[in-house]
Amino acid sequence: MEFADKIRIPKLNGVTMRGPHVSNTSTGTLVITGHHLIFSSRSEDVELWILNRNIDIVERKLNTITLKCKDFRIIVFDMPYIEQATSVAASIESLIMTEEADYVHHMFSNKNNEYRSPFNVQSQCEQLVAGDSMWRISQVNKSYRVCNTYPELTVVPSNVDDTMLIASAKFRQNGRFPVLSYRHEKGSVLMRSSQPLVGSSSKRCKQDERVINSVLGPGKRGYIIDTRSVANATNAKARGGGFEMEAHYPQWRRVNSALERHNVLLDSLSKLIEACNDTTCTIERWLNKLNGSEWLSHVKDTLNAACLVAQCLNKERASVLVHGSESTDATLVLISLTQLILNPECRTIVGFESLIEREWLQAGHPFETRHKSGCYNAARSKGSSSSSSKIFHHGSGATFLLFLDCTWQIHNQFPCCFQFSTNFLSSLVDHSYCSDFSTFYGNCESDRKNNPCGKPNLWSHFDQKIDEIINPLYLPTNNVIWPSVAPFSIELWRDMYLRWSIDQTHQKKYKKSIDDLIKRNKELKVLATKLRNETQESGNKST
Repeated sequence: MEFADKIRIPKLNGVTMRGPHVSNTSTGTLVITGHHLIFSSRSEDVELWILNRNIDIVERKLNTITLKCKDFRIIVFDMPYIEQATSVAASIESLIMTEEADYVHHMFSNKNNEYRSPFNVQSQCEQLVAGDSMWRISQVNKSYRVCNTYPELTVVPSNVDDTMLIASAKFRQNGRFPVLSYRHEKGSVLMRSSQPLVGSSSKRCKQDERVINSVLGPGKRGYIIDTRSVANATNAKARGGGFEMEAHYPQWRRVNSALERHNVLLDSLSKLIEACNDTTCTIERWLNKLNGSEWLSHVKDTLNAACLVAQCLNKERASVLVHGSESTDATLVLISLTQLILNPECRTIVGFESLIEREWLQAGHPFETRHKSGCYNAARSKGSSSSSSKIFHHGSGATFLLFLDCTWQIHNQFPCCFQFSTNFLSSLVDHSYCSDFSTFYGNCESDRKNNPCGKPNLWSHFDQKIDEIINPLYLPTNNVIWPSVAPFSIELWRDMYLRWSIDQTHQKKYKKSIDDLIKRNKELKVLATKLRNETQESGNKST
């Protein structure tokens, strides 16, 4: 079906829009296209563009339509007649149910434009192995023949050949064999993989043992951080998965750091947003809702686990392997946060973009599946008996948002250690759910390469908007930063979760003025230093 066939009413006059803030009300024209919903009111100088992919659910009551978006906005449209509201709602629902591949190929006609990132796999791998003969770049996954969620190039131990890697991949869920993520300056390394397929019969794979044990030198010990609880890891054996048996990996100590799965996180986020949208309840009830969502507890637990991994690498100088089951969610959060804590390069704009490219996009986090529906759809699916609603919601999660929230927490505690502002983090959240750019398209690198959509790259867009995401407080440092995980240190990310509940126009205006003053102060300091040096040079010449 063509996109035009899904739109029953392409244009409707006399529509009243309410939201996203309570005080905002405008009357104008609503236009529905294959990729955007557009509201325009010339008399009131209001124009709103919403990507159809940003709309999570559509609710209709009589002649009123409520749109709940993946960026947490709630926008209400009042139509002149009930029949018009019915047709508009049906049109929007049909459009948002369109598969992402069909949507982006309709929106961007240049299908032959190959996905290109400034952070290509080759350069990322070369940077990892630079100056260390213990590691090599392997092409065992050329054409994604061993693991379709890994990139074609991976960094592995030099003394392990590709035959061993293939055997190890067969022993790991979805073929995700152990690969290098980060080399610490003290000699320890950080690796990731998926769970071993031990099963109830406690199977082993000598090649897999060789791959992992080769990382450690004589007498050295390492840690295997399992992102599942002891019970979940044990139960996984009955389903063919499991964990590394101590007898076969004697140099490794296994530690369980239980983190919730992606679906639990999404349910938790739904409760959090429900609390944030309730602007009429009492303080006691609001705090109870906030506590009941358990979102901040998930943030705290995740930061705590990341600090544990960082301590193993930095203080004990012990190498670490992180995995869960598929290891496309919690594992990637820990791997990324650990590098953020230890590596100051990751706290720069380019370094953070590179981290996301390497440990999320190239590592196979399924963005298309996880972000197919948002927190409002999750809440409706939980209370709905509709099979179609549950199918659409299946696989959705909030793992990447959790990672960015944890990053915000560290940024909040160390505001001078990051080159980018928190606006950058908010933009990343929004673009990861729906975007005019290709960066978060698909579930893995092979999706983006084999099904090019012709959309431009997000990182290039940020390069052009550098003034909007730069942090004026940034002071470069090579120090490790240890975030506090005490309960009173974990705060609600107000600019993310309350941005549509509370009009923050004035706060943003004041913050912009402060940022401008700080930036001007830096410029004057540089100028003063330059003038001081010139004065000294003049004095030296005269004497």
